[in-house]
Amino acid sequence: MKKFKYSLETVYQFKLQVLDKVKEEYAIKQQEVLNQQSLINRLQEELFHYEEECERVKQEGASIETIMMYVNGIERMEKRIGKEKDELIRRTVIAEEKKREVIKANVDTNAFEKLKEKKLEEYRVQGQKAEEQFIEEFVSHAMKA
Repeated sequence: MKKFKYSLETVYQFKLQVLDKVKEEYAIKQQEVLNQQSLINRLQEELFHYEEECERVKQEGASIETIMMYVNGIERMEKRIGKEKDELIRRTVIAEEKKREVIKANVDTNAFEKLKEKKLEEYRVQGQKAEEQFIEEFVSHAMKA
């Protein structure tokens, strides 16, 4: 009996490659989101320490210029954190788009996989029928002889 050959194998392999590529891109985008979250956390910690430092300086009775320097620095840090949060939102949206692409590619690949399984099962059934027919012919020829 001839070997099973899936007629859409090249398309299936292509779909698998696309799926792998999209999964890699999604992983990269997810890592970018995590890196951005980490950056924001570090900046917030830095801001917290900066605010503590400002309070300590106020308690010690620092000059207005020194306090204003701290206040300006805190405002700049808050603006930067706001910008980084906007960037986090942008990166999260991109990662979600990639996630949808992964899901779509997965669905496409699964469709070809199911079709391949169905064709393989049909092939096996046909092979089993051919074997049974061969055995029947063999037995009937053996009885005639």
